[in-house]
Amino acid sequence: MTTTSITFQIEADKLPHYTDAYLAQLWHIAQANPAPFGDAQACDLAEHVGREIVRRWLATTPPELWHHQGRHASQSNILVPAEN
Repeated sequence: MTTTSITFQIEADKLPHYTDAYLAQLWHIAQANPAPFGDAQACDLAEHVGREIVRRWLATTPPELWHHQGRHASQSNILVPAEN
């Protein structure tokens, strides 16, 4: 049986500069990392990559505005009677 070992060196401080495709690859690498559960470096890398993915997604996802407003609470009693 032949075993191949591959090592990745990832500079977490450069995550914002990587392409989306490369970041997606890093996510898979971070999740498939054979480090034991709780390994500080492995957990740190996975967290940083995940946060960068979420940051990018949120940057291009506009918030839903005006769906919930304070005045809606006062109108809810008019539109939907309170249950006794």
